[in-house]
Formats: sequence, structure tokens, C-alpha cells
Amino acid sequence: MVPAATTPTSLAEQAFDVLEQKLVTLALPPGQQVSEGELIKMTGFGRTPVREAIQRLAQQELFVVLPRKGLVVTPVDRAGMVYVLEARKPIERVIVHRAALNARDDQRSEISAIARKFTFMHDDFEGFLKLDSQLDRLIDECSGNHYATAAAAPLRSHCRRFWYFHRHQIPLADPISAHSKMARLVARRDYIGAQKASDLMIGIMERFAATFAH
Repeated sequence: MVPAATTPTSLAEQAFDVLEQKLVTLALPPGQQVSEGELIKMTGFGRTPVREAIQRLAQQELFVVLPRKGLVVTPVDRAGMVYVLEARKPIERVIVHRAALNARDDQRSEISAIARKFTFMHDDFEGFLKLDSQLDRLIDECSGNHYATAAAAPLRSHCRRFWYFHRHQIPLADPISAHSKMARLVARRDYIGAQKASDLMIGIMERFAATFAH
């Protein structure tokens, strides 16, 4: 049997990934005004894929489009993060539930390995967020619910940007523990426990967001 060919990532998708990463990591700082031409130069992609990426990021409220003036990187809205998390919590519950039920044995082994890696993160902020992204991608794949994962993606981007913005104010011990616990429970097929651990993860961020909102 000839293996099915994988669908190549479009240039617009690649441009989106580059810009989303720069927004999340604050390489494009909140509040900065930027032109389409500057983003084309920054990414190395052509006008059409960059424009498509900009439109998508604007829909996700990471860019504000100013007619005839360019773009503004959306400020980090501390109060708005409370609403982001309110929306994210039930979606993540669906994803981890399905992942715990549907993951293959090889995927469970990979999730368990990520859970162990979390325990070595300590104060490694970059390593923590890299593992967080890796775990999200794997759990999404295991869940098989494309509607839920598509809905979660922009909310996660806002959350990671919030992490970067407050990286020197938010201790990592509790988030690391919660992520590791959730991963272990998904790997063990404990979907009820995994949902509770997912709620705990969101709850930690909710408390931080509520603190910074005042």
C-alpha cells in the first residue's frame, strides 16, 4: 500500500505561524504600530500570504487593523484575559476527555514522556512554554475533534502571550505541576481526572488574570 501523501502547509499558514509566534513571544510588542510591508520583510513571505495571515490574526484579536494607517499589535488586556479563560475552560475539557479515551498506545507513551519532562522545568520559562505547546499539539491530535481544537487555538495564543507579558511575575511551580498531572492522567485514560486537572490549569491562570486585572 502506498502511504497517503501529507498535505503541504500553505504559504499563508506558514506566514501565520511565524507572525503568531512573534506576537505571542512579544517580538512584536503590544501596542506597536506596524505596516504590512514591515511584516512582509520580517517573515520573508509575499504580500498575499502575509495579508491572509494578518486577516486571520486580526479575527483572533491579535492585530487591530487601522484603515489607511496600518496595524497595531493588540495590547495585552488583563481584564479581557478573564473572559478568554472563561471560554477556554469548557473547550479544553472536551479536548482532554476525548484525548484520554482515544489516544493510541504510542501517543500515551509520548504524553507520559512529556509529563516527566515537565518535572524538570523548574524556572525554565522558555522550556515550560515549549513543552506546553508540544503537549497541546499532541492532545489535540489524540482528541480528533477538529472543531474544539480550532476553537482552542486562538485562546491558547492569548494565554501564552499573557504568560510572556507577565513572565517575571508568575511563579511556575503550580502551572508545571498542573500540566504534568493532566498529562499523566490523559496517558492513563483517566478522562475524569484529566478534566479536573485541566480545570486546575485554567484556574491557576484565572487567579493570576484576576490579580493583574485590578
